[in-house]
Amino acid sequence: MVSSGSDAARPPRGRRRTEERRAQLGEIAAQQFHRLGFHQVSMAGVAAAIGLTAPAIYRHFRNKEELLAAAIGTALDAVDEALAEAKDAALPEFLQVAAAVAVTRREVWILLQREMRHLGVEQRGPLEDRFASIVRRFTTVIQAERTDLGAPEVQLLTTATLAVLASPSVYRRRLPEDEQRAILAAASEAACRARWVSPTGAAPPDRPSEGQQILEPTPSRSEEVLGTAIRLFSEKGYQAVSLDEIAAELGMAGPSLYYYYATKSDLLVAAFVRATEWLAAQRTRGSRPPSLDELINTYIDLGIRERLLFGVYVWEAVNLPPEAGRRIRAGLDADIDAWCVALGRTRSGLTAPQCLVLVHAARAVVHDVVRLGHWHDRPDIAEVLRTLVHGALAAPLER
Repeated sequence: MVSSGSDAARPPRGRRRTEERRAQLGEIAAQQFHRLGFHQVSMAGVAAAIGLTAPAIYRHFRNKEELLAAAIGTALDAVDEALAEAKDAALPEFLQVAAAVAVTRREVWILLQREMRHLGVEQRGPLEDRFASIVRRFTTVIQAERTDLGAPEVQLLTTATLAVLASPSVYRRRLPEDEQRAILAAASEAACRARWVSPTGAAPPDRPSEGQQILEPTPSRSEEVLGTAIRLFSEKGYQAVSLDEIAAELGMAGPSLYYYYATKSDLLVAAFVRATEWLAAQRTRGSRPPSLDELINTYIDLGIRERLLFGVYVWEAVNLPPEAGRRIRAGLDADIDAWCVALGRTRSGLTAPQCLVLVHAARAVVHDVVRLGHWHDRPDIAEVLRTLVHGALAAPLER
């Protein structure tokens, strides 16, 4: 019997099943890497999630790095397929499509920002090229809309737009997908349309050296240890830095460090506790609840001053001990709640879930603009961030 043309074009059944199984494993792995982080995911755990034995998964992936690369590739496939539908679309329509995939594939941004660094150069390179191609599509659409801006400003708006769309990756959805998509599309479009006036002749802001901004002006030895740890965690990753390396950076003998911090996780906890306590102190220093402007200015100030710590939180919060992690997240949640309350006073027509989506989107702009590229060196960066944050929070939701 002669096969039809369509049958001939189809891969053999065994290969199809193998490809389907690999795709299924990639999907499960993406969710686990997103939720747990690279070092807490095991090949056996991924296999068990779909009823495979531990040895069976090795027929599809040789090691965890290969599995992570497949998970990221699967997530990028979803983004590519979605954006293909928006080919030649104007900014509003393009952002509607981008927001939809940001909601349905919320793990993609964490995989790219936090997990891809665990891959070797050969595995990471093609994935970075694919992501760069996606970023260029955003840049092209924004440039077509904002012909009044030069390339650096368009790149900054691209960073802010992607930050808004990435924001669902860090919290649980409390709205139907369609409603969350509409809010993200509106907030990202508002960020794209932001206009700021840069002061002429402004000098770069005078900031202390990175890694010691929330410490004392003349840091103690304990604070020097903490500042050095933040810098090394930012440069190399928490898992790759040892206490001995931190001590050597300070010219100390390894055992001397234990006088200040008993474990490496104590350093990670101390850094984040400092930040959450500083935010709490700023919120409660007056006799009345802080205004939205005050909260925004405080957070932008912390972001500019503590850009390394913001990066370490994005990458390493997953490594916090469980109880300390809960305390730190509670402190951050209190600050987010204060933003939501203040936004609700300003925009009384919004529901609490709508406020939450907008607040996460606006704060994500601060996170990414201060820690990516060299935007933090701009003399007008505080004003730019205020404009972008206010724009996102004021995004019209009537549509």
